Amino acid sequence: MMEHRADNYECVKKYPMMKGYLEHFKQVSINNEIPGLISFFFILGQVAVPYVRIPIWESNIDPRVNMFWIQGTRTGKSAAYQIIEKILKETGLNSVDCNSVNDAALVGTLVPDPDFDGATRDAPQIVREGLLGGRKGLNFDEGSVILKSGQHNENTTLYLQSALNSAGTGRNYVTKHMARDSFSVKSEVSLWITTYPPKGIKEHILDKGIFQRVLTYWRHWTLEMKKEVNSILADGRYSSAKTEVSFEEVVDFFKEMKRELKRRVLTLADIPPLEWEEMTDDDQEQIVMDLCCRKKIMFTIDDSYKPALNSAIQDYYDIVEKMSPDKQDICSSFIMGLQNYTDILAHHFAMVEGTWIVNGDHIDMAKEILLDLYQNLIQWLESEINIGAAAAEKSKMQNYWRTAYNKSELFDFDDKRGFGWAQKKAVMDSFGKLANYSSHASVNDKFKLYGEEMFKETREGVRVYIKLKEEYKKGGKK
Repeated sequence: MMEHRADNYECVKKYPMMKGYLEHFKQVSINNEIPGLISFFFILGQVAVPYVRIPIWESNIDPRVNMFWIQGTRTGKSAAYQIIEKILKETGLNSVDCNSVNDAALVGTLVPDPDFDGATRDAPQIVREGLLGGRKGLNFDEGSVILKSGQHNENTTLYLQSALNSAGTGRNYVTKHMARDSFSVKSEVSLWITTYPPKGIKEHILDKGIFQRVLTYWRHWTLEMKKEVNSILADGRYSSAKTEVSFEEVVDFFKEMKRELKRRVLTLADIPPLEWEEMTDDDQEQIVMDLCCRKKIMFTIDDSYKPALNSAIQDYYDIVEKMSPDKQDICSSFIMGLQNYTDILAHHFAMVEGTWIVNGDHIDMAKEILLDLYQNLIQWLESEINIGAAAAEKSKMQNYWRTAYNKSELFDFDDKRGFGWAQKKAVMDSFGKLANYSSHASVNDKFKLYGEEMFKETREGVRVYIKLKEEYKKGGKK
């Protein structure tokens, strides 16, 4: 069982500022230490995202940390964001509450250019960004809306997935398609999503694609825990908290980190501050990518870093290797995200130290936290969600895709590709009828979730063709 205490983690013992931040968090959101610790990284990730990229071969990840917190009502979730928002704003960063998940609110809309000199109907259209555009902490105080079924919420899920793609890869753009036009907004938001355990979550948690990209924390509050918190709150009436680190010092830490990151980028790139401020966001991004990913001088690693990272990955797999195959398939889907967050937190520790050298100790401190979160997630999946049902859903959907393919006309290409290619559109139309999905977006979503792994894909002119892989032809993967 997870202890749900943060002060025993090595990083909290090692870094006085992290401990000091937690002391203030615990005065606002009582008995929620683990989300408190994650919120430190949440803020630091927003501080660092303009200046930090972590290289992985020819790609990268960014330093953002995103949270999905599942816990009962009136247990301190809403109060927690009060301190997060206050620090973000006092650090000079943006923070917004998301009270609507419609397309216009999240992505934005097209409006007439107000600077156009002429009739409004003749004005060119410009983008008015929604909440997912730009850099900010974005608070979903009631995240259960994301988990509900329907076309509207499926769009929301796809938008959030795009927003969670790594900055610097060119894929962190949220696109809204309309009848006659479309537009995209660049997203570098950090998501803080909280919800009570909603009914029907077991039908959505495993196939939304969001949970594999965020740090998920679940906790059941007992009556005794609620009584304890009420007692602490009663003692807090007309009392002042004694902390070793003042709130002003906490804010100053994040402010100085923001200044130091910028100074380091400008120094390494030999760019005057005024020139930097006059650059476009894209030009600044190229400078950061050059320093972090091509030259690899923003951070360096020592000899202990990669062995420790490989050891962490093995520790994550050790948890699932003893599971049944259906549980393995589901629970192992979170490990790539855990690996990325291990690297992200390790870089956070190097920033806190001011060494800019990421080492094995940083990896180990990150692993200590993430192993607990992973085991806690698995406990929740096993206790609250029928994992077997998720496996059954996958089997059902893949049977639909197999049937849809077998009903489609098959083509032969006079080259190495051979026979057995069906028009992708025809297969998807057939699937929609079989599975009773009328929305193209829903069909696309189900293809990404269940069908994509089943097929090879090729192009002939402008048309896309797919071919069922051998291992899926007789009722399932071998």
